[in-house]
Amino acid sequence: MSAALLRRGLELLAASEAPRAAPGQAKASGAPVKRTRRARTKAAQALKLRNSAKGKVPKSALAEYQKRQCRDHLRANLKFMTSVRSTVPESVTQQILQQNQGRKACDRVVAKTQKKKKKKKAEGTVFTEEDFQKFQREYFGS
Repeated sequence: MSAALLRRGLELLAASEAPRAAPGQAKASGAPVKRTRRARTKAAQALKLRNSAKGKVPKSALAEYQKRQCRDHLRANLKFMTSVRSTVPESVTQQILQQNQGRKACDRVVAKTQKKKKKKKAEGTVFTEEDFQKFQREYFGS
């Protein structure tokens, strides 16, 4: 290819590019164009979509609710608890349970020794019949 042909091709290319750029520049620098209400809302929607993340699909409200809703883990927890076997001695588990009890008296377990109360002696009086008669004479005056 000769240099003359190359130059001629570049000139033609530059000439064809110049008219395309000129109308775009004229629109940008021109006065604002009045739009119809429909055109304005369409432009506003396009602006919102342009500002959002590309390729992001709006999620339904129902899917969001179900995602945030509390799930019932009872079945999985029961399966786990029944499959795991404890190798801890009984004395250690009792000690842990005792430490985790509340501090109130109503939360405490009554010990076996405290359940059995001492047998009461026969209820008797320390006063004799003479003492009662003496008190009656002094108090009532008869």
